[in-house]
Amino acid sequence: MKISLQSWHRGYVLLISTLFIGAIASAILTSVLMLGTNSGLVHFSVQQSARAVAAAEACAEIGLEALRNNPSYAGDETHTLDTGVTCEVLSIGGTGNTNRLLCTEGVVGDTTRRLEIVISSLYPQIRISSWQEVSTFSLCE
Repeated sequence: MKISLQSWHRGYVLLISTLFIGAIASAILTSVLMLGTNSGLVHFSVQQSARAVAAAEACAEIGLEALRNNPSYAGDETHTLDTGVTCEVLSIGGTGNTNRLLCTEGVVGDTTRRLEIVISSLYPQIRISSWQEVSTFSLCE
């Protein structure tokens, strides 16, 4: 049985084509897997961030309630809200009924979110002049 040069040529073309298509398919599959992994990590980070801001808001509510009940409330409290979820009410700024400052921090894992709240008055009702999330505290000690 004699094999012609043309059939060898077709065999090499088929082999090289198969290898080339396999390499492209492997590259696409690897890219899709890496995108899926990164997407999962981003989702986890966003979820932790949302839980941390919710913790900071919970401490803000705790601090506002404590100030309403006792205007001399000093803050400096840490609360554990759930496993791995804590929040802190920092030192309360100002004295009396007006111009008070409440800063809180929520922590979930490695994620920390911070709130600065400027209270214009406590009585007859609590009036907030500013409630903002900050990356670093500028008004708090």
